[in-house]
Amino acid sequence: MGTESSTVCATKSVMSKKVIVISQPKAGTYLCANVLQELGLRFDGYHLGEKKYEKYPPPSAPHYQAAIRDPKTVETRQRLHRSIKLIEPGAFAVSHLLYTIENELLLADYHKICVTRPETEIIDSLKRWEQFSGRKPTNMTPTLARIRSVAKWIGRPGVFHLTFNNMKSADATRIDQLQEFLGIQDRVDSSQLCARALQRGSKTKVT
Repeated sequence: MGTESSTVCATKSVMSKKVIVISQPKAGTYLCANVLQELGLRFDGYHLGEKKYEKYPPPSAPHYQAAIRDPKTVETRQRLHRSIKLIEPGAFAVSHLLYTIENELLLADYHKICVTRPETEIIDSLKRWEQFSGRKPTNMTPTLARIRSVAKWIGRPGVFHLTFNNMKSADATRIDQLQEFLGIQDRVDSSQLCARALQRGSKTKVT
């Protein structure tokens, strides 16, 4: 009963927020999504890019395997200045957006969470993901360039930096700070929140 009540209170305090996760690839994108859902934000499955977006089905959906094997099956070609409008108050989307002045200006009115992870861990996770999803081997040159560009969001105005380890190790202090960043007045217990987030299914649970 206490957990349900806390979630309702958290939901009320984030209803006006529009949030975007800007993560390095394989850095805990969907674990962060689980954390935000535990805080009461709604996730509609949107993964935004500069020139396109994907809307992934839940892992229980019949076409889930086809979608993770070939993202083009759930892809819509649309530039970011239009696709960010898919994020409604009280909801969030995920992304691996490059840091550019243009992207920063487009997202000026959004709460931005930058999620990072050590490169060696990302590469190991990426290999496991390729085996699980059936995707072709990744071209590491542009992937590493994107990983390093995403890190440039750290320290920019309106950006909260969260690491994979913060979530995996249930760093209550840092998750408390995330709740403060999102303006959550009636705080959820951060350790319990992380435990529930880790138990949730997600698109990339294998990693």
